[in-house]
Amino acid sequence: MYLLTIRDGLVTRHIGPYTSPKQAVDDLDRLLASFGERARWQIHELEEPDSLLENSRDPSARESQSLMGTSASPVAA
Repeated sequence: MYLLTIRDGLVTRHIGPYTSPKQAVDDLDRLLASFGERARWQIHELEEPDSLLENSRDPSARESQSLMGTSASPVAA
């Protein structure tokens, strides 16, 4: 399953689910007409709950996920 996300300024809309990315793209043209010129979009693949449970049991998967969230940048005072 796929989910279409459209972000326009502070407004974010999640549309779907779609069975294929092609269906999301086909719907995208119609939806973008109601947003501004600077709207950005992404198509996300939804994960199966079973695959998430398998990854949580695998210690190497947990380590790679925790490494992705550790990048912090200093804040200027």
